Amino acid sequence: MCKKNVKKFYSIGLMSGTSMDGIDASLIQTDGFMIYDYIVNCSIDYPVDIKVKLKEVSEQFHEKQISWADIHKLKRSLSDLNLSAINEILEKNTDPSLKVDLIGYHGQTVYHSPLNKISIQLGDPKYLSNMTNIPVIFNFRICDILNGGQGAPLTPIYHAARFSKAFQGPIAVVNIGGISNMTYIDGECVVAFDTGPGNCLIDDMMTRYFSEEFDNEGRLALQGDIDSKFLETLMSDEFLNKKPPKSLDRNYFHKYLKSSEKSPQNLISTLSYFTANTIVDAMGYFPTDVNKIIICGGGSKNKYITQKISELSKKEVITSDSIGISSRYVESEAFAYLAVRCLLNLHISYPTTTGIQSAMSGGSIFRPIG
Repeated sequence: MCKKNVKKFYSIGLMSGTSMDGIDASLIQTDGFMIYDYIVNCSIDYPVDIKVKLKEVSEQFHEKQISWADIHKLKRSLSDLNLSAINEILEKNTDPSLKVDLIGYHGQTVYHSPLNKISIQLGDPKYLSNMTNIPVIFNFRICDILNGGQGAPLTPIYHAARFSKAFQGPIAVVNIGGISNMTYIDGECVVAFDTGPGNCLIDDMMTRYFSEEFDNEGRLALQGDIDSKFLETLMSDEFLNKKPPKSLDRNYFHKYLKSSEKSPQNLISTLSYFTANTIVDAMGYFPTDVNKIIICGGGSKNKYITQKISELSKKEVITSDSIGISSRYVESEAFAYLAVRCLLNLHISYPTTTGIQSAMSGGSIFRPIG
């Protein structure tokens, strides 16, 4: 995993996660093994109407009531926003001699079902490639899924490249986005899987009851009480008792939120505790105990969740920000890195990360016309 390739690439990564709140973009230099430079990052928040429409479309897929007209319109809007992110990255770059070689474009996931061999990311890679005159890698997940894998998580190989130098011994890298996923790293041993909801249930209930997009720093969760009966119901779900490899659609646990009988404040506390509890419980699937937990993603800003992970795990818990690795941009950096690996036909998924039978590459390349 740590061999060097001769050529170094400048690659932009574009990531829109299951929180469905915007686009993160990063420009890095890598040969597909090592990362040589972290050059510039930027973020673009989705407009409110895009956020609303994305969640509607995601629910439509889950309920199998799809409006393809809505999807086509949304796809173009998202592509324009991603183009804006690319242009901002190019403008922020201060080295006029730097030429971007590649773009890793994840797209916006609206539906993920490995059982049905489908994972849908909205976006138009042809459009981005033609508008920027830069090759674009897209469709990172589908090859893995069609060959029996979960299609997620894909970032563990980057987690290993990014974090293994900073720490000795077995560590856990926890990404808390809309969905939480976790990577166990101990030398060459890398194990990863989705653990359960991250921020998606909390964010959606904050919008429903408090007209807020998220629970800022977990302040509301800190004020409420945990509904132990409801927590027990959530924790008994079959997904949590399923052994890895496993991955999750953002709408899977929404079946428990149909009722509005619960206290909104206590609901936020319970869902936040649930996120922390599922992460800690999932560590039981690791090959060995870990000596440190590093948290990245939007959930790293939620003090209630990070505190509960520390209390429940009895481990040292730190955020990636505390060691100089921006928690916001780990995923966008990862897709810049994965794009280069796809271009070079290097592996991006493994039996211990997605459950694929043997390690494989992935992605489709879209080159500019003319």
